[in-house]
Amino acid sequence: MKRTILNFKLCLIALGAILLVSCSAEDGVDGMDGAVGPQGEQGPAGEDATTAIPAAYGTWEVTSEIGSDQVKYVYINEDNTLNILTQDQLGFKRIERTNITVSTGQLITSTYSESLNGINNYVVNGDVLTLIRSYESDPVVMERSTTAPNPNNWITELTILDEGNTTWDRDVDIAFDGTYLLGFNSNDRNIEQINPTNFSVASVIPTTRSAYTIEIEKSDDPNRKLFQSDNGFRYFHSYIYATNAFDYTSQDLGPWINGIASVAPEQLWLASGNNQALYRYFSHEPISPGEILETISLDFTPHGLDYRDGYLYVTESNRVHKCQISPEFRAIETYELSRHNVSGITYDGTNFWLAATEWDNSNTQKLIKIDLTI
Repeated sequence: MKRTILNFKLCLIALGAILLVSCSAEDGVDGMDGAVGPQGEQGPAGEDATTAIPAAYGTWEVTSEIGSDQVKYVYINEDNTLNILTQDQLGFKRIERTNITVSTGQLITSTYSESLNGINNYVVNGDVLTLIRSYESDPVVMERSTTAPNPNNWITELTILDEGNTTWDRDVDIAFDGTYLLGFNSNDRNIEQINPTNFSVASVIPTTRSAYTIEIEKSDDPNRKLFQSDNGFRYFHSYIYATNAFDYTSQDLGPWINGIASVAPEQLWLASGNNQALYRYFSHEPISPGEILETISLDFTPHGLDYRDGYLYVTESNRVHKCQISPEFRAIETYELSRHNVSGITYDGTNFWLAATEWDNSNTQKLIKIDLTI
C-alpha cells in the first residue's frame, strides 16, 4: 500500500515537470498563449485582382491609307464605340460610327464598317498602334494624337426646320421656280409644283420623260428652260418652262443622270450615277447639243445637285457637300442629315430644301427644309 502511494506521488511530480517545461517564458500567468508577433509583408496580388485597360483606347492619327478614302483619325473609345474620320483626295469628308469590343491585342467591330471590319488584331508599341486586319495584307499604322479634331465637329449636323410628305414613289432631284418646289411623280407621270408652306400640289406639268431629275435654268428670260432627265438614260432634255415646248436633247453624259444644277444660261453641272462623275457642261443649243468642259471623277455615286453663289452642292447618302469649283474643284464643307437618305437639293432664296427618306421609313418620300443657308 505504501509503495502504491509512493508511485502515485512520483507520477504527479513527473507530470508537473513536463507541464513546467512546455510553458514558455512568454506565456501568461494562467498558462495561455503569448501575444501574436507582427504580420509579415503582404505578397503581390494575383493576376485576376484587376483588369488591365487595353492599350488601344484613345485617339489615333492614321499614317497609312485605308481603301479609297484617306482615313485621318480613329477614335477607339472606352464606351466601346469607334469613330473613323475620313477625307478623300478631293476633300469629301465622311464619318463612320460603329460599336466595338476591345480586348488586349484584339478589336472586333459589331457592325459593318468600310474601313475596319470584323476581327482585327493590334500591337501597341509606345505611341504607335499597328492594326492587322483579317482581310488585308498591309497593316494600318497609327500614332497617338493630342491634336485631333473633335469628331462632333468633323461634319456639321443639319437641323430640320419643316417637312412634309409627298406621294412620290422613289428618290428624285428637285428644283425651285421662285414660288413652288418641283419634283417628279412617276405614279401619274407629272412634274408636280408643290406649295412649300403646306405641301399641297398647286399644279402639274405633264411630261413624256421619267424625269426623276429636274432643274430650272437660272435666267430672267421668259423662255428659261426646264431640264429633265429620263430614267437611266444617258441624256437630259430641255423644255421651255412657260410653255412646256421641247427645246433640245443633250449629248451622251453616261447612265443615270442623278443631278442637274444650272449655273447660268447654257451653263450646267450634271451628275452621272453609273459613271460616278460630275460634268461641267456648256450648251450650244439649238446649233448643237453642247459639250463637256470638265469632268470630275468621284469615288462615290453622286445624287442631287444645286449651284449657288459660286459653289456646287452635291448630295450623297445622308450628306451634303459644299464644293468650290475654282481655282480647283474641292469639297470644303460637309453637312449631315442624321438617319436619312438624301437624293435631291434646291434653294428657295433663304434655305436649302432636301428630297429625302428616313432610314426607318424608306417608302415615304419627304420634302425637308433645313437650316443650311448661303
